[in-house]
Amino acid sequence: MSNLVVRQIDFDVDQAKFIWNPDNPSFSVLMNQITFFVVGFEKYMCRVMRDAEAHITDAAVMEEARAFRMQEAIHAQKHMRHARALIAQYPALQGVLDKVLASYDDVYSTHPLEYHLAYAGGLEAIFTPFFKMILDHRVALFEEGEAQVASLFVWHFCEEIEHRSSAYDVYNHVVGSHWYRIRNTGAFQKHTRDLFDMIKNEFELVVKDVPKNAYSDNPFARIPIRAQLRSAVGVLASQFPWHDSVNQPLPDYYGEWLGHWESGADVSQVVGKVTLGAQ
Repeated sequence: MSNLVVRQIDFDVDQAKFIWNPDNPSFSVLMNQITFFVVGFEKYMCRVMRDAEAHITDAAVMEEARAFRMQEAIHAQKHMRHARALIAQYPALQGVLDKVLASYDDVYSTHPLEYHLAYAGGLEAIFTPFFKMILDHRVALFEEGEAQVASLFVWHFCEEIEHRSSAYDVYNHVVGSHWYRIRNTGAFQKHTRDLFDMIKNEFELVVKDVPKNAYSDNPFARIPIRAQLRSAVGVLASQFPWHDSVNQPLPDYYGEWLGHWESGADVSQVVGKVTLGAQ
């Protein structure tokens, strides 16, 4: 049986500010970029996994694919709520979201299922070392931020850790060629980089009432260089043919967050301290 848990958590982000962590404006911007990216990416993942189901012959892989798709659908839903809150304050940001969605529509319509699954498996493999770095340094990055927004990202990153091998397993079952995935790694990485650059450039054009350093500072400046390098090495290694997506170093906080969830704690405010809407 799949060990993925489909969770519905109500993150009240309707009054979220663009700079939701005034102590680290550039990190706020980066997470906002992730929100706009995630809406398109997760919807794309759901379409891909639904298409892949017709080619899955193993019951365990099928169960994993469906649970994975359900988690991703909820991620898209929650980040859409966050994106809408920002669009309500800056209506021109709707155009940014439209560009992300159109870009993924184009990828979906111009490539075969093999490519989509390679994209899914390759990018999801990157998330584990990247999000481990963020979760390991959550105090420096999230604790001064608005609790509901910060907790939304922490929940999402923990679930990415949880389903770290799902897309990879589906790819290996349906396609199975390490070399096909590696040949296309540069293409999907360029696509994601281009989207993140586009989103940030559009933010700069539309959202001007931010601190001067919001668009220029390193969002990870408070993370030790050694940890940043370790994450970068992990990202690179995640694309090797012999990569083992299951047995990766995990953040200790992943287990702690699961403990909060399983105990019935309010994980919609598990990190951060600023109340949304407070003056």
